[in-house]
Amino acid sequence: MPFRSILTSALQSAGLMIAGFLVPVIGQITLLIAPVPLILIMVREGKLPGMLAVGLATAIIAVLAGGQAVFVVIFLSFGFMAMGLADGLRWRWKPENAVLIGAILTIVALVVVLTPFLSSTEKGLVTVAEDYLRTSLAEAQQLYTQLGLTEVAQMMAQVTDTVVYYLVRLLPGIILATTLLQAACCYGVARSLILRKDPAAAVLSEPSLAAWHAPDSWVWGLILTLGLVALPDVTIRFIGMNLALVFLLVYSVQGLALVEFTLRKAKVGTIWRSMILTFIVALPVIVPVIALGVVDIFADFRKVRTPAQTP
Repeated sequence: MPFRSILTSALQSAGLMIAGFLVPVIGQITLLIAPVPLILIMVREGKLPGMLAVGLATAIIAVLAGGQAVFVVIFLSFGFMAMGLADGLRWRWKPENAVLIGAILTIVALVVVLTPFLSSTEKGLVTVAEDYLRTSLAEAQQLYTQLGLTEVAQMMAQVTDTVVYYLVRLLPGIILATTLLQAACCYGVARSLILRKDPAAAVLSEPSLAAWHAPDSWVWGLILTLGLVALPDVTIRFIGMNLALVFLLVYSVQGLALVEFTLRKAKVGTIWRSMILTFIVALPVIVPVIALGVVDIFADFRKVRTPAQTP
């Protein structure tokens, strides 16, 4: 049993998650790729050592978080994501299939763990979510104040009830989109690190992110969901908003593929490419990247489509 690898992976993954909650901006990036060490050990050493690393890292998180269940649940969901993505890499699944399975396993784990709690409460689901969000914001504000990060604490204090109202009702789309995006980032980073250490590794080498594009017909899904947002009925409007978040994710990945293509053409190294893409995802720079992904449907900047595919 590779105990050293298990300990190293657990410490790395737990450290990335802890930094994600304590360090502004950069922390968002570390939290995004927290499952990567777990993916690497599952691919290199097998599923059992990987799950032992998940268990050890979860115990570390539980101790450092003072037993707060939310951090433990989140990290356990990361373990399920790592398991799905590692299987995708080992069995050479298409990237989109591996990402989808990793995200589904994560969401299923969260639903299974949270369902007993939600079913035992007398409050409605929306009320529970609003109360939890307000409590989390207050706790985060207190933590950042104690750490001397007064500007971040003040930003937390400025979150109004209106913001909470919209965040809760957009939560299904936010959770699905962010989970898919995290799975895609972790898949890409893990795959790059594996191929960098062992170029002959049995992981899918083609197509790379630089050549990937969504089926052009998917743009009609984006147009339809944005049309739902314009309707007067509030319920339909929120359904449209949640669906639009998923389609915006698709075109953010397509925009990232364009950035990856440009960086590869400029001969930027793998590690630097991964870091640049991760920064784009974690920062507001992702907004123009989404627009770039939509424009690529018609412009075909990389010339990856056949003439028949180009609109």
